Amino acid sequence: MKMASSRRSFKRMKISACPETADLSPKDQLSRLPDGILLDILDRLPLREAIATSFIARRWRYLWRFMGKVDFTYHWLEETGKEIIPSVNSFIWRYKGKKIEHFGISFRYSRSKKHQVRSWVYFALRNKVEELDLNFNDLEDQRKTRKWKYHLFQLPKGLFCSSSLSKLSLSFLRLELPPRIQLKNLKELYFDRVILQDDAVSKITALCPVLELLSLFNCNMDCSLVVKVPPRPARLKLIILDEFLMVDYKKDLVIDAPGLSAIELCSGLTRKRFFIDNLPDGVEARLNFDDMLYGGRVILVNRPGLRGRQQYSKSLLFFLYKFRATCHLHLCSWCIQLLAVQKLMGLEERLSFDSTTLTLDTGLLMWELPGIAYLLDSCPVLEKLKINMVGQALLKYNDSFKRCHNFVEEGYWVGQGMENLAGLRNLRVVEFNNTHGAYQTWDDGSFNLRGFFTSYVNGVHLLRFLERKAPKLEKVIFRTNKKQVQVEKDALSVPQV
Repeated sequence: MKMASSRRSFKRMKISACPETADLSPKDQLSRLPDGILLDILDRLPLREAIATSFIARRWRYLWRFMGKVDFTYHWLEETGKEIIPSVNSFIWRYKGKKIEHFGISFRYSRSKKHQVRSWVYFALRNKVEELDLNFNDLEDQRKTRKWKYHLFQLPKGLFCSSSLSKLSLSFLRLELPPRIQLKNLKELYFDRVILQDDAVSKITALCPVLELLSLFNCNMDCSLVVKVPPRPARLKLIILDEFLMVDYKKDLVIDAPGLSAIELCSGLTRKRFFIDNLPDGVEARLNFDDMLYGGRVILVNRPGLRGRQQYSKSLLFFLYKFRATCHLHLCSWCIQLLAVQKLMGLEERLSFDSTTLTLDTGLLMWELPGIAYLLDSCPVLEKLKINMVGQALLKYNDSFKRCHNFVEEGYWVGQGMENLAGLRNLRVVEFNNTHGAYQTWDDGSFNLRGFFTSYVNGVHLLRFLERKAPKLEKVIFRTNKKQVQVEKDALSVPQV
C-alpha cells in the first residue's frame, strides 16, 4: 500500500514540476505556463485532442489526467474508433485529479451496463462534480435502429444528496426519486425525454432551495405531464418544450405553480388540453411556437378562419387569459399572426394585461400588424416595448382570405382609432433588436436608420407611429449582434419610406 501511494504521489509530482525549465526549449514558451492555465486550455479542447496533447512534450504527458471537463459522446467513437464504455473505464482508472467541473456521458444503455454506470456516477461524486450530464440513449449513434426506450435505472441515492452538484442533465430515463433529496446547491435541472411521476417536480422544487431553472424537453410523451411547484423563496424559471410527432396529442399538460417566477412554453401546441392554475402575480411568461410556421405544421388560413385548427386559437387565448397578471409578456410571430387573424375577422376577445414590458418576436410582415396593434391595445400599463426582428415566415393565407381582409400596410398605423391604443399612454422605452439583418455594425456617430430596417420596412412605419402617438416616449434603442445605439426622442429623425 505504501509503495502504491508513493508511486501515485511521484507521478503527480512529475506532472506539476517535471520537466525542469532548463529542459525546455527556449522557443517552447507555452510549456512554461502554470499548470492551471494549461489545464484550462485542455478543458476548451475536444476530449480526443486534449488527450493527444500528451505527445507534444514531457511537460504535457500527464496533464490530461487532471482535466476538469470531460465529455464522452458518439463523436468520441467516430473520431477514435473506441467504444464509449471501455474508454470511460480507462479514463477513470487513469484519472488523478481531485475535482471535475463537468462530466458528461452519452451512450446506448442496457441492463447489463447498470453496475458500470453506477460506478461512473460514484466516480463523479467522489471528485465533487459540479455539472453532470447522463444521456441513456445517444440518438447520434446511427449504428443501430433508433429506439425510444426509457430504462428504469436506479440512480445512486448519493446523487440526490450531493453538495457540489450545481447542474444536472438526464436524458431517456424513467425517473424514480428516493425518499430523501438534499441538493442544496443545484441551480439548473434539465430533463430530456424523461418519464416523471406526478409528484416528481413537486418534490424536486421543494427540496432544492436554490434551483433557478427547470427544463422539461419532451417529457411524458405517452402520458400526461403534471408540473406542480409549491411556493418557494428563490426565483424559478420553468421551460416546457413539446415537439411535434413526439408527444401524444390526447395527453394533458397540468401546471399548478405558485412558486414560479417565469414560465416558457416552446415548440408546439402538441397536447389537446391544458390546465394552468395558481400562477403568481408578476410572473414572466413567454410563448414560443414559431416551429409551427415551418414544414407540414403550417396552418392554412381561409376566409372562414383557421381551417380545421380552431383549437389552436382556443389554446392561445387560454394561455393569454392565464397570463393576464404577468409583468413581462413575450410572444412569438406565430401567436401574433393568430391574433391578427382573429382581429381581422372581428373575433378577437378583449383582454387586458398587467405587463409593463412587452416583447414581440416578429418579422414585421403585413399580416402581423393587426396582431401587434391588438397587443398594444391590451397593455394599458405598458412602459417598455421590445421588438425582436426575427426570420420572416407566415401562415398559409388563402387568396380568399387575402381578398376579404386586405389592407394597405404602408398606411396601417394611420388608420382610424390607432392613436387611442391603450399601450401608448405610458410607453417610455422602445427597443428594436435586429439579429438577422446585414446591417450589424457602424462607425460611431454614423448610425443609419434606413440601413438598420433593411428588409423590415414596416419597422420604420411602426417607429414613426410610436414617435408621434406615445406622449411619454423618452428614448429608442437600436441593437444588433455587435452594437447598440440609444437615441433620445428629441433627437430621433425617422426617414420617409
